[in-house]
Amino acid sequence: MPIPRLFPRLRPAAFLALLFCLLYALPVLAGPINAKSAILMDVTTGRILYEQRADMRIPPASLTKVLSMYVALNAISDKKVDYNNKVKVSATAARTGGSRLGLKKGDVLTLDKLFYGMAVASGNDASVAVAEHVAGSSSAFVTRMNALARRLGMKNSRFVNVHGLPAKGQVTTARDMLKLARAYQAHYPIVRRYHLARSVTHNGHTEPNHNPLVGSYSGLDGLKTGWVTAAGYNIIATARRNGHKLIAVILGAPNTSVRSAEARRLLSAGFSAVAKKRTTAIAELGVSKKQAEQLKKSSSYTAPQKKKSKTPAKKSAAADQRKSSQKKTR
Repeated sequence: MPIPRLFPRLRPAAFLALLFCLLYALPVLAGPINAKSAILMDVTTGRILYEQRADMRIPPASLTKVLSMYVALNAISDKKVDYNNKVKVSATAARTGGSRLGLKKGDVLTLDKLFYGMAVASGNDASVAVAEHVAGSSSAFVTRMNALARRLGMKNSRFVNVHGLPAKGQVTTARDMLKLARAYQAHYPIVRRYHLARSVTHNGHTEPNHNPLVGSYSGLDGLKTGWVTAAGYNIIATARRNGHKLIAVILGAPNTSVRSAEARRLLSAGFSAVAKKRTTAIAELGVSKKQAEQLKKSSSYTAPQKKKSKTPAKKSAAADQRKSSQKKTR
C-alpha cells in the first residue's frame, strides 16, 4: 500500500525517520539474552537448555516473594496456619512502601487473599502481613526463608527481608531462582491460581497482574516479576506445552519491555529446541557454540554504553535507593 494512504500527513522523509525510530526501539531478536543473567531448563527432562552468567549474584527484588509464599505454604502444610485464617494488618505492614496491595492498619483479610496480593500486585505490605501472621515477626520469617533456601540448594542466595525491597547483602542467582521455582511449583501446584490471576481487588482498588505474560503467552503457568535499581528487571517465567514444562529465569533486563520480550524469546526457543529434540536452545536463540560457552563460564557483566547527556542529572545513591523503595515493583 502506498505510503501516502497509510500516513497521509507524513512526507516520505518523515515516514522513513519514523520507521527507523520504530525499528531501532525493537528488542534484539537474535543473540544472547539482553540481560545480566539468564537460565532455561526443560523440567520434564531436567536438562539445562541455555545459561548465561547463571551464577552471577544479583538482588532478587520481588522474586523474593516466591520464597516467602513457599515458607507460608509450608506452614499451612504443617497445619500451623490455614488459608482461611483472618489476618489483622499491623501498622508495620500497612506502612511498607514500594509496590502495594493497599493495606491499611486494622484491615482484616484471609491469608488466601494476602497470597493474591503478593503474587498479583507484588504487595510488599501483604508480604509483611503474611510474615507476621505465620512467624510472629518479619525477622523470624526471614530466618525460615534462609533455612528453606539452604535446603533447596540455593548456595549463592541470602535474604534479608520478606519482600525484596533494597537491602544490603540480599542476593540471588538465576540458577538459584530456577531451583526455587522448580521446587515451589512441584510441591504446591495450587499456586497457579495465585500467579495466573488477572487482577486482585482490595478496598475498591483493582491491581492488574504485574506479570505481562499472564494471559498472553500460550501455556504460561507462572510465575513472578521484580525490579530494583541495583538489579534491573527480573522475571521467572514458566510454561507447559506438548508435555514439556520449561522454566526461564532472567535477571537484570534493562526495562520492562525488553524483559517481557526476552522471556518470550527464551521460552519459545526452548520449546522449539525440545520439539526438534535438541539438547540446547542456542541455535534457536542465534547464539554460536563458542559464544554460548563464554556466556556459560562468565560471571561478570558490562552494561551497554549509553550516550552521554549534555546536561546529566545528578542523583545521590540515597535518592536512588529511595526511588527503588517507592516505585512499584514491575
